[in-house]
Amino acid sequence: MSDSPPRPIDPVDPFTFVLHGSSGDLARRKILPALAHLAANGYFQPQSRIILAQRQPVTPDEALAQADEFLAGNGEEAARAALTALKPLLSTVALTLGGAQAARSLDAAVEGGPAPVVHYAALPSSRFVDLMGLIRGARDPERLRVVLEKPLGSSGADSRRIEDVVAQHLDESQVYRIDHYLGKQAVQNLVALRLGNLIFDPLFNREHVAQVQITIAEDLGVEERAASYEQSGALRDMVQSHMLQLLATLAMDPPISLDADALRDEKLKILRSLKVPRVGGRDSDVVIGQYVAGHMNGRPVPGYQQERGVGARSMTESFVALRTEVNTWRWAGVPFLLRTGKRMPERLAEIVVQFREVPVQLYTPVGGQWSGNRLVVSLQPEDSLRLQILAKAPGQRDCLQPVALNLDFSDAWRIPVRDAYERLLTDIFRGRLSLFLRRDEVEAQWAFVDQLRAELQERAMQPLAYPAGSYGPPESTALAFRSGGAWSESFRLAGC
Repeated sequence: MSDSPPRPIDPVDPFTFVLHGSSGDLARRKILPALAHLAANGYFQPQSRIILAQRQPVTPDEALAQADEFLAGNGEEAARAALTALKPLLSTVALTLGGAQAARSLDAAVEGGPAPVVHYAALPSSRFVDLMGLIRGARDPERLRVVLEKPLGSSGADSRRIEDVVAQHLDESQVYRIDHYLGKQAVQNLVALRLGNLIFDPLFNREHVAQVQITIAEDLGVEERAASYEQSGALRDMVQSHMLQLLATLAMDPPISLDADALRDEKLKILRSLKVPRVGGRDSDVVIGQYVAGHMNGRPVPGYQQERGVGARSMTESFVALRTEVNTWRWAGVPFLLRTGKRMPERLAEIVVQFREVPVQLYTPVGGQWSGNRLVVSLQPEDSLRLQILAKAPGQRDCLQPVALNLDFSDAWRIPVRDAYERLLTDIFRGRLSLFLRRDEVEAQWAFVDQLRAELQERAMQPLAYPAGSYGPPESTALAFRSGGAWSESFRLAGC
């Protein structure tokens, strides 16, 4: 642990923040707790205003009570304790998007508040166009900003329709397309590891990397999201947004600076160079699945088609594993494996960079199989970076075992590591766009996913069954094997 004293809080300048959809799951689960923690820790000045907009009229006290009840049901005691810090800043407005009085009500709610006015759309993307019709303000990022949550539409065409309306009202510098995975400390430190330390970036290429894996596993089912999940599935819900952004962040070339557009230019090059996976046949680069009844933590759970709100013959995929490649000189030929699913054995998000083996093996392989050097970027349940190397096991003359050089962010500094939404919100208030998506990035992501979905539909590919509590269909394991490796959980129990 560092002996340096904790860094002082640097409050953000006064602002007016309007949270649209404040009674929704996302607002209560993520955004309100992040605002509350920031307020409780002194990031907000007393002139700032936070306005909760929802259809049903409520008082600030009632809104806080509803949020407290929601957080209590989820065991979020720290967030509950921080909620009271919002009370001096809080007001509410009843707002029905598309209603005759909506624009007038919104104008009255923000009148007299400090600039910038930030509108956060914690809404389905189908309502973004209606919201844009209510927003008043100049094309000036110092006075007006809008935050758009993913997924931005349900297809490339739908996304372009929304973006065209947004562009009629706002300059690109006013639009913050949020992907909260980019706000995670481990992702930011992955970039810092490469750009701030000369020893790492020269290894990030086809000469030294054998394979890259990105996994986002969820132990929950669809829960209350069944209706919206039926319209998206794992491919559009997770791959199109989080997973492609993580891939681009890992694979990008060093930018000319840390300015927002310099970083996003490099990510865009990666997104445009992705190879669309082959679909169908024994060597298919895509596996889709849907969970059936199984067991989680020793208790039985229903299958996807038995979840409330899901059709009895639904073909929506709750699992995707795919192989792609980045067609650049740096990465050509290196398999990038992406995997995400619901009802998997654990809640886990990680990036694994598997380095190549030494050219001549002089030692006994670990557990009969080489696991080699690996950089593991853990995003959940905790943020950390681990560099796995092989070292001689005690008492063994020629046997190597993996040991990890570990950076646990909660132990490395004497200040708390902020939640991703907390970091992103402060960047919004400070006008920093580096951790937010540009329109052409979103379009490139949709181009990849739309083409893949078209291939899946043309081949009439149906999801394979996998039991709840498993790591997905067995075909996913075969996909990793054909790509020259195995999924990361295969190495956790290895030993001499």
